[in-house]
Parts: sequence; C-alpha cells; structure tokens
Amino acid sequence: MAARIMADASVPMALMIGPEGFLISNAATNALFGELTSGDLLGRPVLEVFGEAAKFYANVLSRVRTGESCSFQDRPMRLVRNGQWATRWFNLHFTPVADAQGQVLAVLGIASEVTGHVRRARKLRESEQRLKLALESSGMVGVWDFDVKTNITTSDANVARMYGLSAQGCSRGVDDAHFLRAIHSGDRARVEKTLITAIETRTSYRCKYRVLPQGGALRWVIASARPVYDERGDLVRMAGVVVDVTDQMVTASALAESRFQFETLTEALPQIVWSCDAEGRYDYFSARWSEFTGILSHEISEDTWKRLVHPDHWDMVRAAWGDAMETGTPYDIDYRFRHHSGEYRWLRVMALPIRDDEGNITRWFGTSTDIHDSYLAAEERARLTKELERMASEDQLTEVLTRRAFVSRASAAIEQASAHGAPISLLMIDLDHFKSINDAYGHPCGDQALAVAAKRIKACVKKQDLVGRLGGEEFSVLLNACGERDAKTVADRICRALAAMPIAMEKGLSVRVTVSVGATTRSAPDDDLASLLLVADKALYQAKATGRNRSVFKHSRLGAGFAADRR
Repeated sequence: MAARIMADASVPMALMIGPEGFLISNAATNALFGELTSGDLLGRPVLEVFGEAAKFYANVLSRVRTGESCSFQDRPMRLVRNGQWATRWFNLHFTPVADAQGQVLAVLGIASEVTGHVRRARKLRESEQRLKLALESSGMVGVWDFDVKTNITTSDANVARMYGLSAQGCSRGVDDAHFLRAIHSGDRARVEKTLITAIETRTSYRCKYRVLPQGGALRWVIASARPVYDERGDLVRMAGVVVDVTDQMVTASALAESRFQFETLTEALPQIVWSCDAEGRYDYFSARWSEFTGILSHEISEDTWKRLVHPDHWDMVRAAWGDAMETGTPYDIDYRFRHHSGEYRWLRVMALPIRDDEGNITRWFGTSTDIHDSYLAAEERARLTKELERMASEDQLTEVLTRRAFVSRASAAIEQASAHGAPISLLMIDLDHFKSINDAYGHPCGDQALAVAAKRIKACVKKQDLVGRLGGEEFSVLLNACGERDAKTVADRICRALAAMPIAMEKGLSVRVTVSVGATTRSAPDDDLASLLLVADKALYQAKATGRNRSVFKHSRLGAGFAADRR
C-alpha cells in the first residue's frame, strides 16, 4: 500500500529498507536527485547516495526503525542543478512503515522543497531591514498632502515614483484624479470611499491597496494620513505618508502558499497531525482529528483532552506530557482515546519539540496514530500463544504436566534449588492393578480413574510443586523446598487420599483405586533429575513388591529403604 501511494504521489517520496536504507523511490524523487546520483536510485543505499549526509541518515534510520517518526524543517541539501552544485532547502518527514504485527519494514521519507520559502523568509528579513533604512532615509516612504477644498495633492519624489507621476509636477501639486487613476481598478473605489469617509468624519485615514501606474509594475502600498485644521477649526488638509510594502506582501503570499502545501500534505496522511506552542496550547489539527473525535478544531476547550482520554490512562498521559514539556524530551505514549462512536481506541501519540537557534523550544509537532486493531491483534496473539503453551505442556486427560514439560521444569527447579542450597524431593506414583480396571470396566472408566487420581494427587501437594504424568498410569511429583521427613509425609498422604474413597463410575458403579509411591530426596550436589527418577523408581518397585498401597523412601546415595504400609 505504501509503495502504491508513493509511486502515485507528485511529491518526492522514497522507501528506505534495512539499516543501510536501500532506496525505492518515485519519479519525483528520481527527477529531484537525478543529476546528483547520475541515474536511478532503485536499490542503492541512502548512506552511499548522500555520502555527505550519511551520519544524518544513519541517525534517522536508527530512530525510525524503532517506531519513531521524525521531521526536519528547512534542512539544506547540496544538489546538482544544470551541472552545477547548488544548495536547496527541504522539509523532511520520516515515518515507519509497519506490517499488521507492528514490525517496522521500512522507513518512508517525504521531501517538500521549501527553497523558495526559505529564500523569501530571508528576503523578508532583509526587506524589513531595508524598510527601516527607508524610514530613516525616506527611500521607500513618501510624504503627501491633500487639500480637501481644491482636491490638489502635493507629494515628494518617492510618492511620485510609486504612482508613475512626474516628480516635479507632484512637488507643485496635481489633481487628485491623477493619483486615483494609478490605483488598481479593483481597489480604486474602496480607496476613494475610505478617504471620503475619513474627511467627512474628521478621522485618521489608513488604507492598503495596489498601485499600477501606466507602463509600470504592480506595487503594494499602505497610505495613511491625519486631518489638519485651520485656526477656525475647519478641516483643510489630510497630511500623510505612503509606504511601499510590495516585498512584504509577496513574502506573506509565499508563506501562505507554503502553509497551504503543508496542510495539503498533512491532510493526506492517515494520522492525526497536530501542533501546539511552547506552552502546550494547541493551534493546529488536521482533518483526521474531526473524523476521529467528531469534534471541530474550534470546539476544543481546555478540558477536551481529559474528557477524551480513557479515565484509567489520564494520570499517565498528563504525567508524560508534563515531563516532555518540562524536559524537552520527545513525547511517545500509547493510550486509549474516545472515538466519535463512543468506543475507546488505542492511539500511538508522538511529538517532537521544535527549537530556535538558541535551543529554546518554540512549538511542538505531533501525530496520533490509530493502532487499535493491531493492539487487539497483539493481545489475541499473546492469548493464543499462552493457550498453545498450556496445551503443549498439559496432559489433556489428567490436566497435569506432560512428561516433556515435567522433565523440563523439574530439571530447572533442581538447578535452582542447587544454586540456593534448598532441599528438593521427588515422588514416583503408580496406580495399583490399573490394567484390571481397564479390563473389567473398559478404557473410558480407566481414563476417568486416571483423571480423578491426578486430581487427588494435586490436592495433596503445594501449588509450587510440580505434578506430571510420565506415561500410562504413572505419575511423578517434584516437591520444592521439601526434605526427607516432609517427603515421607506427602507420600503417605497421597496413599491415604487415593485409598480413602472409591471412584464413582457411570451407571452407579464405583472402583477402589490405590497407589504405590516411591520417594527420594536430593542429597548430593550432582544429583540431577535422571538420578532422582532412578532412585524413586527403585523405591516404587519395592513398594509394589512388598504389597502395594504403600510408600517407600530411599536415600539418593545410601540406598536405605523406608516402607510404610497404608492398607
């Protein structure tokens, strides 16, 4: 999808893949950098193509591949134009392109050339300096005087030049009609009406308009004047100045066009794009905001954010934003935000501070991305993974650990006990005469007997102990933090629990089930699970050989036996 959008886009866009940033670019990008790269950019690493800025792009790739978006304003770049090196300025925006699982696949770069804007901004500053100089030397400021009785206007040479009139004639005075004819036809009636109103109301006059003298260039001027009265208090003249503001108007128009291009780009992005001043007062939201929240930008109040953030997340959001405002660190947080449907959806909200030349934060630019569907998918994947792990490690009939899971967890528990010098014991349990139950009542009844036996065994041990089915009617229990005396006690308890109550079967039948238990306790540092199973199995064999329904304890090293008959 990102590649299709990029290919059709008229603005320069490129995908950068991998740590080296292998490029996939659209036609606009190829045209922009064609002379620099001497051909197509496809498949070439960005660190090689823009070698002078390799450190910059390496940092961008490193940041965005972690899921962070970043933007750079008015960044200069060295390009080749018509065979000559030239400096151009760009606004650069980099955003991660991720798959449905949130894995970043590539970095999407968007370049918007703002050379004209930068140059015009510089020109504006220069123009302001020129204006100041003009005010001091009267180079761009002219003086005029209008006689309200005779309609004769006198002016200096600067005003005469602006209106395309004779400097000598204007100094003597000319009919006001000559000045009116030099005013742009689209502004003339308004200018004349404003001047007449000022004269009639005896108030100051001020008007901005276009001047288009015959054979001359269009100019923007601001004319202002104040009323002058004679000794009787009658209004006799309007005395004022005219300031040529053409350069400022051209720059203002260029800035408006630049803002239009910015808004056009942000409105094309799927994220909510927003900005605020250094104090956190929001002053811009893209159309995605209203589409998501159902709230228009001018309807936002101080408590809007608190009303939309999920109550469970508000303290976290407020603390994170307050920390970002205080420290100037990038803002990056996930939280739930109320959709216009009433549903709370997960958003990924990121913002970066914009600083002036002195390092002071002047404003913040941010994006809010709807990640609700991918967030829910991640939760579902985690749940399924947990369920699959449970199914893989749990015997479906008895709901105890499978042999493989028991061996794995028991081995880890023994290693941990060894590291901490804690005692640990192992039981081997076998249902007595289980084959006769299957033969007499059938395998379904045998399965039921196994399930009930496992349940009674688990009831006899602690929650942190491990119970596993090693195969058939054979179980094993690992007793954590359990020494010899407690191991014997647990083994006896299991024998009694199984023999105490017959297991109810279908059709009113019941069967009495007993077990034989072999027990041992780890007594040497090199006793592992295999050695403990071997000793416990020998103890189990002895319990079965001496009559069943009993437990036998064997020391892992001494081989001494202990038998308790619980028939």
